[in-house]
Amino acid sequence: MGNAWYDHDRDEHRDRREWLSGKPAKPYSDRLPEMDPSLWPDFDRYLSLRNLSPGIARANFWYPSRSAGDFAPRLVIPSTSATSTNKFWQARSMDGALPRYQSPHGCRSGDAIIVVWPGNPGSIGYRASAVVEGPMDALAAAEAGIIGVALMGASPPPERIDLTASLVHGTITYLVCDSDAPAAMAAILSQLSNLGVQCRLRDPSPGKDLADLSLSRRKQLLSD
Repeated sequence: MGNAWYDHDRDEHRDRREWLSGKPAKPYSDRLPEMDPSLWPDFDRYLSLRNLSPGIARANFWYPSRSAGDFAPRLVIPSTSATSTNKFWQARSMDGALPRYQSPHGCRSGDAIIVVWPGNPGSIGYRASAVVEGPMDALAAAEAGIIGVALMGASPPPERIDLTASLVHGTITYLVCDSDAPAAMAAILSQLSNLGVQCRLRDPSPGKDLADLSLSRRKQLLSD
């Protein structure tokens, strides 16, 4: 069985301990980091090297920054929440800088998830969706033509499950586990099924996760 802690959650708790101990505070979650347009080529290259679509990422308001908790070039991924004032985000290092992820201090809404749309954000009419752990997997799902929802952890609170169910209701929903944590995603499948979501469990093995697969393999996995 995989570790129930997702890297992002583990890093966030570590960073909060550092912040409370008097280390420099990072931005709060009521604001997003400032965009750095000079980093768009790095943004495109980072995603392309991971066989992910920079165009879909841009259309979903992902962007580059040097002010996401430090001065390292990072890819900022805004969250979705039922609370419009929530500005939670995750920022991925694009050059190997540590920590690998940055996120804001302050109150994190319990229902903060990452939603990636294949076309226009919020558009309707999609037949299928994918629920995954991490944002890159959600982007991989969108590139395969379906809605991608990243729960930002293998043990999400009920608020995230409820918001996810409301977004994917009416679609066939593929739950793609990380290959080391199938049991955790099976538990999430049970919760979503109880909320009326049509679910299918998928294992990306021998890949680590959905983003680790080729585009053709992703499409094969996200179909009946």
